Amino acid sequence: MNRHQSVTVLAILQLISGIFSLLDGLFILLFAGIFGGLGAAVGGAKVGTVIGSFIAIFAALSFILGFLSLLLTWGLFHLKNWAWTGTLIVHIIATLAQIVKMFGSGGTAVNFLTVGFAVASIYYLQQPDVKQAFRV
Repeated sequence: MNRHQSVTVLAILQLISGIFSLLDGLFILLFAGIFGGLGAAVGGAKVGTVIGSFIAIFAALSFILGFLSLLLTWGLFHLKNWAWTGTLIVHIIATLAQIVKMFGSGGTAVNFLTVGFAVASIYYLQQPDVKQAFRV
């Protein structure tokens, strides 16, 4: 297996992205409890449950994305063709989602960081040596 330096950089970016997604999921879970409790205090138990559950769904999605990113990292390190395709799809979706999120949240630093990682990953995926390594 002959892995080019660009592929290693790409895999490291994917690993960092996965770790951020897992941490994001933990952070969101913290807010699920806090906002669920506030909703219960203001609107009753049903309101608290709905708010907490809604936020917990986002945490679950972050965890799923985090674990998927770790799986893609493994595939990238081992030059699996499906990892190239999966990484491209994940980062295109992440870029679009973060751009939409920026308009809704005023453009937080985390959104810019996520977009930066996604765009850098898409850039590395399109490099000729990376495409050649994955036979794409």
